[in-house]
Amino acid sequence: MKPRPFSISKHLPVLFILIFLGFFAHLGNMPLFDADEGAYSEVTREMLQNQDFTSVQLNGMPFPHKPPLFYWAQAASIKIVGLDEFGLRLPSAIAALLWALSLFLFTRRYYDTRTAWHGALFMCASLLVTLVGRSATPEALFNLFLTLALLNIYRFYHGGNKRHIYWSFMFAALGVLTKGALAILLPVAVSLAFFSLKKRWRQLLVLFCNPVGLMVFGLIVIPWYLGEFMLHGEAFLSDLLMLPGMEDYQFNFIGFSLPYSSYLLFIFIGLLPFSALFIKAVFHIGKQMSDDLMQFLFIWFLLAFLLLPLAQPKSIFAIACCLPPLFIIMARVADILLHPVALFIWPLLFIGLLLLMPYLAPYIAGSIENELVREAITAGIDYFDSFYKVTLGTVLLLLAVLPFIKPLPPSLKYGILGLLFVSMVNFLVLPIMAGILQQPVKSAGLLAKKEKLAVIKWMIDSPSFNLYAEKLTEVRAPRAGDIVLTKSAYLGKDIQYEMLFEKQGVVLVRIMKISAAESTGGNGGER
Repeated sequence: MKPRPFSISKHLPVLFILIFLGFFAHLGNMPLFDADEGAYSEVTREMLQNQDFTSVQLNGMPFPHKPPLFYWAQAASIKIVGLDEFGLRLPSAIAALLWALSLFLFTRRYYDTRTAWHGALFMCASLLVTLVGRSATPEALFNLFLTLALLNIYRFYHGGNKRHIYWSFMFAALGVLTKGALAILLPVAVSLAFFSLKKRWRQLLVLFCNPVGLMVFGLIVIPWYLGEFMLHGEAFLSDLLMLPGMEDYQFNFIGFSLPYSSYLLFIFIGLLPFSALFIKAVFHIGKQMSDDLMQFLFIWFLLAFLLLPLAQPKSIFAIACCLPPLFIIMARVADILLHPVALFIWPLLFIGLLLLMPYLAPYIAGSIENELVREAITAGIDYFDSFYKVTLGTVLLLLAVLPFIKPLPPSLKYGILGLLFVSMVNFLVLPIMAGILQQPVKSAGLLAKKEKLAVIKWMIDSPSFNLYAEKLTEVRAPRAGDIVLTKSAYLGKDIQYEMLFEKQGVVLVRIMKISAAESTGGNGGER
């Protein structure tokens, strides 16, 4: 079936609106999520407070798990727009915009405008990229640099211009300064596999041994690493590779490494609402392997997927490095989906599950033994009100009808699907999650700031509290007279206290009397 003529002037506004809704709209209207957003943002606040942009500290202690480039970007943003959620997330939103633009321009150059538009659309509407692009974490900036490094490697292969080698080394170096060694490990692995497959040994040697590229890389990376080694010595060497798997477990969103068997599932969910095109692309990949760029993209995805266990990702955001080649591969099959209904099945199932949450939540909460998790789920039931149900029901109805509106070309149906899905996630689902998980911590932090309270944290992992309170917090077991941030479940009958703040299990209390066992033997660590 011959595809319809494609008018970029009619389709670009859809992409512009999607980028705005996906990455920028409502960006500062939700509290920061712990632990990732809270930890990164608090490091930046402490950098600015101490006026020390070389040492990375969290709550006054060394936190050398990530290089400093993202913190510097956040610091620059805060200086311009202020210390708030918008300023802290703005670098990621801008990076996501540039990430999508780079993918669009590259695809348009090597394929056509239709494919480029589809690829950028699938990227900007995908669930995982939307979350990454709105998060105060390094993932969007890191993936921008990683993608640009790999795209320039292919440009060098295709055209032979050494200028692309220099760009590739520069972007790889910036990626290393953003998140670590994966920014150089993946490009090296992809280059070895692809150039070896094409038997371009001489070109591979020119790529790896280019003196200008190596000098550019060294000038960007070495100064900070050398400076940190001079400051911290052997302690810094343990974090030299900067791989996510070397991080302390208590400072990540999940708390344990994702099992390898789950990676493909998270990729599939992360590609929503266009997961059906991923399945279609898998079945058509053999027909496209005669294309050099398709071979490069397939190797990129495969090696990114295979290298993930080395990084031991503890956040689903780490899986985003697998997605850029998939968006182009999916765009190549966008016009051969045999029936448009197949495209809408997976987002409809996802929205249907969300619609059932108000009814499933009480049963889920009742089956959970952990009191803190059970309390959070129970408190969240109040957010699933009639507005939630009517909104999701309306979106569900629109998506069910959309495939059967014949005057609309498939490309515009894709665009409408993306707009509806992104709007639902960013204006309904994420605010509810933020209200359940993070609003209590933000409110407690703002109260501590207003009342100028000296707070200690006990049995709670909430780096964002420091940011909202704009001060460091001691982490230890409480003593009489302390003002303590903790969870209500930990306030046993051996503790007498005055309640200063309480919401959804998060409490701020003044300890009046406490048993010796709780004061000296209690666990002062964060949870």
